[in-house]
Amino acid sequence: MTAGLAALGEVIVTGRLPQPIVQYVQPCGAAFFKLQSIRQDVCDKSTEQEEVEVELQDDDIKLDLDYIKGLDAKDWKEQDHYRVLGIPDLRCTASLKMVKKAYKFMVLRCHPDKSLGDTKVDEEAFTCIQKAYEQLCTYEGKRAYDSIDPEFDDDVPNPTEANKQNFYQAFQEVIKANSKWSMKKPVPQLNADDNIDKVNDFYNFWYDFKSWREYSYLDEEERDKADCKEERRYIDKINKTERLRRKKEEMARVQRLVDNCYACDPRIKAFVEERKRKKQELKQARQDAYRKEQEDAKAKKLEEERIAREEEERKAIEAKEKAEQEKKLRQKQNKVLKGERKTMREYVKSCDYCCTDINNMVKAMEDLELLVINLSLEEMQTMNAKYSKEDKNVFANSYKAALSSFAEQQEEKRKESLIKAKQSQEVHKEAAINNDKFSTPDVAILVKAVKLYPPGTINRWATIAQYLNDHSTVCQAYEAKDIISKVKQLQSKEGDELRNKVNKSAFETFESSQKLRVSEVTHTGGLSQRENVNSVLKEAMPAAEAAPAEPAPEKKKKEAWSPEEQKLLEGALKSVPQSPERWDKIAEVVGTRSKKECQKRYKELVALIKAKKAAK
Repeated sequence: MTAGLAALGEVIVTGRLPQPIVQYVQPCGAAFFKLQSIRQDVCDKSTEQEEVEVELQDDDIKLDLDYIKGLDAKDWKEQDHYRVLGIPDLRCTASLKMVKKAYKFMVLRCHPDKSLGDTKVDEEAFTCIQKAYEQLCTYEGKRAYDSIDPEFDDDVPNPTEANKQNFYQAFQEVIKANSKWSMKKPVPQLNADDNIDKVNDFYNFWYDFKSWREYSYLDEEERDKADCKEERRYIDKINKTERLRRKKEEMARVQRLVDNCYACDPRIKAFVEERKRKKQELKQARQDAYRKEQEDAKAKKLEEERIAREEEERKAIEAKEKAEQEKKLRQKQNKVLKGERKTMREYVKSCDYCCTDINNMVKAMEDLELLVINLSLEEMQTMNAKYSKEDKNVFANSYKAALSSFAEQQEEKRKESLIKAKQSQEVHKEAAINNDKFSTPDVAILVKAVKLYPPGTINRWATIAQYLNDHSTVCQAYEAKDIISKVKQLQSKEGDELRNKVNKSAFETFESSQKLRVSEVTHTGGLSQRENVNSVLKEAMPAAEAAPAEPAPEKKKKEAWSPEEQKLLEGALKSVPQSPERWDKIAEVVGTRSKKECQKRYKELVALIKAKKAAK
């Protein structure tokens, strides 16, 4: 082959075939089940042949001449073929060899031409013998007839109380009789001493029961007698439908038999009760284990609490003892410290407070007290140890040095405290300046501006700052960051004080106006200026009523917006930016309309656009 390829041209090897992979394919489908059925048939045939080891004897064949002579050849399908051949007891257990031997025996005894005596039958009866042999001489024909064996009882025991009490007597023979229809061998039977596994295997087998019974023997039409192909097809269709119907009925019958057997089986009831008992025992064991676990946890918790309580009591006792010891030690140290201070005061006093000028004696005594209070016990003991009656100068010099060092430390501390106080004062001053930047009227204006320019306004905080700068009489240097911080402060709890302050200021203004009105009343003889004007108007009312009433001026009807005005308004809305004076500028651009009319027209246009969008 390589030479042939070389003759055609150059052979180029581009790659190699991969290694073969062996995979297991699980058999399934209709073809598989058909193959299984064929194998089972072959197995049954071989089994049947193997079982026939004892030959049929002539004495075993029972010749029933009365039954044979009473048969009609037209009704051969209604006859009992095994009884006709003289083997009614063997029936489906008879092999093909037995059937053949029984037929030979019947032919020799009953042939119209060959037999003699009382065993001779007519041709019609002999035809029935031939029909029986033709049906039973083949494996397929024998199986077809065995499937509808008239001697077989298809009744199923009902799940009554009597059958439950006599379960094995009611179902054992029925199960055994139906076992011969099974394709699978061996078939499990009912046994009283089976365990739960064998019982489960028994019901699994019978609920998956495969029967070889088929009902071709009961076909109503004979296919070979059909006149044409179409008629044969029609007959096949009718027979197939009828066979399937009978097969379904058979499977339903076996299913009902297994269901009734399961319902009456005392072993199932015992197994269920045993399972419930074990389940209850397991549940009780779990509950006991859980209860024990809870009790152990509770005992452990109580033990831990007891240990913790004892530990706390022990620590409290130790802390109390330690505090008492520290108190005693502190008292002892204070006593020693008092003695050292007293000794030092006496030493300094004996040295005339180390003061040369009698006018500074009070200042020296004050310095002594400050030094005694601030010196530690060790420093005081060291200094007192330097005192000597013979030479007091050593102690005096040491005292002066300690006094000078203490004065320097006090001066440094004072400077540091001054620096810190100055820094704190500057910080508070700056905070006060920032806080006082918003006066009470400005806070009221800020609240109004926040409502006037809601969220969504372009450059909202800058616009509010500009609004405050335009309307404030205190400060005109507000920025957006100042507005944001102040609004946050007003929204927080700190803003409650500011709101109270604004309310208080408004009340004071109202109170002052009321006081002013009272002063007007006292100066005008008991009536305010407003009340005097009202009284004058009331006096003038009768004269006005007597005079003929002039017709009230008619209100001018609002004119519709002209196309030129509409165009100017639209252009102004696009060109004029957001600001507190925006609508004033828009009214100036339109020229013929006021600020309120421009705002109203803008709202009408917005509502019209929204209505059109909703209509779409």
